[in-house]
Amino acid sequence: MSNNQPLATRHILDNGLTLLIQENHFNQTVAISGRLKAGSMYDNAGHYGLSDAVANLLTKGTESRTWEEIAEVTESVGASLGASASTETVSIEGRLLSRDFDRVLDVLNDILRSPNFPQEEIEKHRHQVHSWLKGWEDETDDVADRLLRQTVYPDVHPYHWRVQGTEESVQRIQRDALVDFHAAYYRPDSLILAIVGDVETETIIEKIDAAMGDWAPNGEKPPFVIPAVEYSEKRIVVKPMMDKSQVNIDLGHKGIARTNPDFYTVNLMNSVLGGSAGIARLFGRVRDVQGLAYSVWSSFSPSMGEGLFHASAGVNPANVDKAVKSILHEIELMKSDGITEEEFSDAQNLIVGNFALALETNRGLAAVLLTAELYGLGIDYPERHESIYRNITRAQVNEAAQKYLHPELCSIAIAGAYHEKQEV
Repeated sequence: MSNNQPLATRHILDNGLTLLIQENHFNQTVAISGRLKAGSMYDNAGHYGLSDAVANLLTKGTESRTWEEIAEVTESVGASLGASASTETVSIEGRLLSRDFDRVLDVLNDILRSPNFPQEEIEKHRHQVHSWLKGWEDETDDVADRLLRQTVYPDVHPYHWRVQGTEESVQRIQRDALVDFHAAYYRPDSLILAIVGDVETETIIEKIDAAMGDWAPNGEKPPFVIPAVEYSEKRIVVKPMMDKSQVNIDLGHKGIARTNPDFYTVNLMNSVLGGSAGIARLFGRVRDVQGLAYSVWSSFSPSMGEGLFHASAGVNPANVDKAVKSILHEIELMKSDGITEEEFSDAQNLIVGNFALALETNRGLAAVLLTAELYGLGIDYPERHESIYRNITRAQVNEAAQKYLHPELCSIAIAGAYHEKQEV
């Protein structure tokens, strides 16, 4: 952001709805982005996929509009509006011209508060999820990712399950369950809306208050907490898919929460390990020097709970054992030896530069503001971001590697043309 750009405005309506507004008058566009604390973490056991179904059906009909009418109102002016669920939240994304704000706000208010979940659309959603799940189970990278998450997190944990649920759980979802879930979790005091673009702050506050100010919370606000987990013992799980030409390897263990004060230090460390092709050791050594992988990377998932640390690689079946050993070796070296001064400087510059680029678009800035609000980072987080990373020391990064990397606890998931009798 420009040094002359004022801070975004944070305003909370009387009903608890949080508004984050950033004016940007360089063009006549607006991004509306939201996070509603109504993700799959609230799905009841046996009803996995409920949150995802509700989110997907928001635009499929309301008490006053059919899905065709919803689409016509937005698409006729070149605007877009949609919603999708993740484990922790439902994301709302809208793109529009500033002159069409009132029109899109009216639809947004309608779909959030008055969806009617038509039975025919519920059936379509079932078929869609069935198709997605079948497709994912035919992709080695999706299968390896699923297996690792199911290995690291127990089956009572939200991170164990796909947001979309299973074929069996989605078949069990009835309309009454959708209505009940919506009534319980779609509430103004669980909603954050970021409005970025060609808008006037006070006018936007007035308009959203007029549209949504009468939306009353229903009962006590649900807690927004992901349960902690213990480090699990190392396990190896294999899904032979002998019709495939590639094998995907995912290995890892539980990571850290986004709210952990060490997150920034860990993120910088991971940038050197496997977070960026330009400087990452996994890319440079496992892929380029040793030629053991087509692609390879690592990440610490930024999550409300202890998100997954994992490294992933796509390899030739003949290189599976060598690739696993090489990846684990690089993690061990990172833990024991840390990073060099050159790697440290490169990672700082890369993270700071990429963040600045993300702020160049309305959508990117809205995403940053939502992250700041969701994790309690403060409305000035965009301005503080560079100083946060510049104030980290190389010694702190190396300490974080020792604290949060556990190669001896890395479970391994393998999917593709690989026989279980082989060793890893």
